[in-house]
Amino acid sequence: MKSAVKPINPGMKSLDFLIGKWNTSGEIVASEGNASSKFNGTDSYEWILDGHYILHQVDVIINNEKVEAFEIIGDYDPGTKRYKMRSFDNHGTFTEMEGYLDEMNTFHILGDKMRAQLSVIDKNTMSAHWENSKDNQKWAPWMDLKLSK
Repeated sequence: MKSAVKPINPGMKSLDFLIGKWNTSGEIVASEGNASSKFNGTDSYEWILDGHYILHQVDVIINNEKVEAFEIIGDYDPGTKRYKMRSFDNHGTFTEMEGYLDEMNTFHILGDKMRAQLSVIDKNTMSAHWENSKDNQKWAPWMDLKLSK
């Protein structure tokens, strides 16, 4: 579902590929005595507030538990070519991240002790690889997911 709103900021327009409702499936990698966990649900992205921001909504089931999150993507900085990202979930967690597109149009997401690469496979398919860290130095696989329309 494409929103009727179009982005005003040319830097935000670069994220138009995200817009729509996506079926999401993936797996959280086993770590430190925890078994791997498969998940599925939906992610949706829509332009909000006259195209200055994108609202990202997550609704997935992990180990029979519903996980919901809202994320606001915006505040594009043309100097650094980075996007501010703020996420809130149904566990009361608030996370701040930054994102940027590289020359291959891979969207990189960077946060405290987490990072991801979101790659477009075609107009109806994306994949993401997340890693986490205890010290922002050594990185380990965290989860992999596929999004499809």
